[in-house]
Amino acid sequence: MAEQTENLTYRQLADRLGLSLEAARARVRRGGWLKITDNHGIVRVSVPVLVLNKPPERTEHVAPDVQDERTPEHNGMFTPDNTALFTLRDMMSLLQTELNEKRQEVSGYREENAVLKEQNAQLRETLARIEGERVHPTYTPDVHPVQRPVFTLNVPPEQNRSYGGYARRRWWWPFG
Repeated sequence: MAEQTENLTYRQLADRLGLSLEAARARVRRGGWLKITDNHGIVRVSVPVLVLNKPPERTEHVAPDVQDERTPEHNGMFTPDNTALFTLRDMMSLLQTELNEKRQEVSGYREENAVLKEQNAQLRETLARIEGERVHPTYTPDVHPVQRPVFTLNVPPEQNRSYGGYARRRWWWPFG
């Protein structure tokens, strides 16, 4: 059964509940009530009727010998809807079972994660050891570690020396 609601603006809601405008906005946020903005930009909130009919909570201290007005639940005239209670209890037990299954699943993932972290640490250690054992070649003083090409392709005869990809042109100067 759908809950009965009443569409109110924030100002109307604040007046009905005796709250400030900001407190009414916070109450709507906490309650998760549906908000609808019309074409004129006015926001209306679908407020459950039970919230509006609830008497405001007393903030002043009441003497212990003063008896409060008794509600129908206390008078014995109220009979709770047992089917709704049983349905809620069944749903709660179902959700609790599902929560326990998810907790077990998460603990399994945590254990697997711990094993993988340990394997990762071992692999990093092995890699560091291999890197440390790697023999780096040493060069004799007369051998340059970077080899230069021995020949060049598609270069005209006057450009026979190349440095870093750019050819240096040799000019023929007959007077010098």
